[in-house]
Amino acid sequence: MEAHRMKDDDEAVRSALTSLKTATGIPVTMYGALLPDNRLQISQWIGLRTPALQNLVIEPGSGVGGRVVSTRRAVGVSDYTRANTISHEYDKAIQDESLHSIVAVPVIVRREIRGVLYVGVHSPVRLGDKVIEEVTMTARNLEQDFAVNSAMRRNDGGKANTKSGRVMNGAEWEQVRSTHSKLRMLANRVDDDTLRKELEVLCDQMVSPVRVKQSTKLSARELDVLSCVALGHTNVEAAEEMGIGAETVKSYLRSVMRKLGAHTRYEAVNAARRIGALP
Repeated sequence: MEAHRMKDDDEAVRSALTSLKTATGIPVTMYGALLPDNRLQISQWIGLRTPALQNLVIEPGSGVGGRVVSTRRAVGVSDYTRANTISHEYDKAIQDESLHSIVAVPVIVRREIRGVLYVGVHSPVRLGDKVIEEVTMTARNLEQDFAVNSAMRRNDGGKANTKSGRVMNGAEWEQVRSTHSKLRMLANRVDDDTLRKELEVLCDQMVSPVRVKQSTKLSARELDVLSCVALGHTNVEAAEEMGIGAETVKSYLRSVMRKLGAHTRYEAVNAARRIGALP
């Protein structure tokens, strides 16, 4: 890997680990980078008490991280050494560090896994859904940072080429995503059919640069629900925003998750972004 890429991406990882620790209060945050042979290596960390996990190389399919890579899904265990959903090649390292609960989420750029984002605690407590959602959203932001870094490196040997247009940074992309979601909600409140369709066309144009051929068709209402979820709304808040019942929101969300093969609402948002349905 070229030095410039390593510097940019390492800074993005450090920022992600720091923000994740601050947002959740979880003492341990780690990043495992995917090696060319499909193994993981814990390359950056915050809060580790011992060197047991530092630079640890993890075989494909092994432990929490290896399972994340093989399934491409988030994995969480509340008692690592007793968990029956993972293999236990790294129990000694985990015990030496005295970690108990661990959550790990894949970082995927252009459909390829780049690494795994971890959080862990040294006490036997279960990490709840809020923590899992925060790790997932941090992983999504890190994916965007990696993608932006890659795009900038392609322009003029790592420098943005102003003639070909400036590449947006992560914060600007978040603004685009927020605007897209709010625009969909605005269209939902418009009674004039023609104006509403024009607003929906604008929404489609915001995602058209990254749109790919979709094998899964999402309805306008399903996209509205996903847009609310992307803004962090609860089902009740989404229902109020859309002027429908909370149970109806749940029904749309279940349909979306089934279509996209997602197990959580934030997995559904991420899957929709990958097929170009959301920015």
